[in-house]
Amino acid sequence: MARYLTIFYPMPSETEEEIDLLELMFSIVKRTLKHKVLAAFVFVFVTGMVFAFALLSTPFYLTEAKIIYQTSGGTQSSGLNALAVLAGVSNAKGGDDPSAYLQDIILSNNMLQSILAEKWSVDLLTLWKIKPDTTKENWQLKLEYGMLATLKKGKYIVFSQDKKSGVIKLSTEFEDPQVSFDVNNFIYNQLNDILKNKMHFKASENRKFTEERLLEVKDNLKEAEESLRRFRQRNRLRVDPADELEDARLQRDVLMNQEIMIQLQKQFEIAKIDEARDIPVLDVIDLPMKPIDKSKPKRKMIILAGGAAAVFFAILFAVLYDVFLEKKNLWRKYV
Repeated sequence: MARYLTIFYPMPSETEEEIDLLELMFSIVKRTLKHKVLAAFVFVFVTGMVFAFALLSTPFYLTEAKIIYQTSGGTQSSGLNALAVLAGVSNAKGGDDPSAYLQDIILSNNMLQSILAEKWSVDLLTLWKIKPDTTKENWQLKLEYGMLATLKKGKYIVFSQDKKSGVIKLSTEFEDPQVSFDVNNFIYNQLNDILKNKMHFKASENRKFTEERLLEVKDNLKEAEESLRRFRQRNRLRVDPADELEDARLQRDVLMNQEIMIQLQKQFEIAKIDEARDIPVLDVIDLPMKPIDKSKPKRKMIILAGGAAAVFFAILFAVLYDVFLEKKNLWRKYV
């Protein structure tokens, strides 16, 4: 019978692991102190770079407004869905989330082009330090496309909505506090204008369509009633099964047109009411305020994070340099 020899390797205990970890830490400290000049140079260099970045970074100013979408008729989602279609925005996101439609409208080309066309306290070209190359072909069109792409990145205009409360937060962040404040107000006013005019236009078109259809059905009902009257006048004294069937058919036409007319009359009255009252409104909860302090860069956080990074790189460079010297000395011994 074959014999099998099983060898058990003892697993390292927690004490041994702690000793290994302490040895590793001691080795790192020893190597760092051995090349403390290099470590100090790396620390000063990284710290200087961090300070320069924190001081030279362009300041931004944040303006926020909290609003809520309300309408006297219909649901929020159905109204905004229709608005998105009217504005030429694809309803690819689907669902009943109102924020999806409003965000698409805010970041649509129509809205952003209106922002670029507006005259601000500081011109956006100056604010973004853009110098257009007028020697290139179609330079104006290319410049506009570039600025639109910049606005669409979500760096300057941010839209969010609380799913529970429905409160919408519109944030604008630009390099100038007045521009940030003015753009926020401009977007709010534009949204309000779109909601009022285009949704009211939709209600008006719905009323017109219902009215035209109602007139058409009334004419059909008159024709059906007249056909039934003439048939009964011609067949008052004759009793024929075929005549009875024709009479029943004509009665059905009259009843059907009457029912359609009644339903359309109800819809027409509702459409007239909707046309008068279905005006969506953006109610402001928190008005936008002109920012005083910059929102970024957050210099304290940058300096703290940079200091930690400087310590890490100082130790890393010192350890790697010491390991490099050890390998180099070993190679010289064996050569």
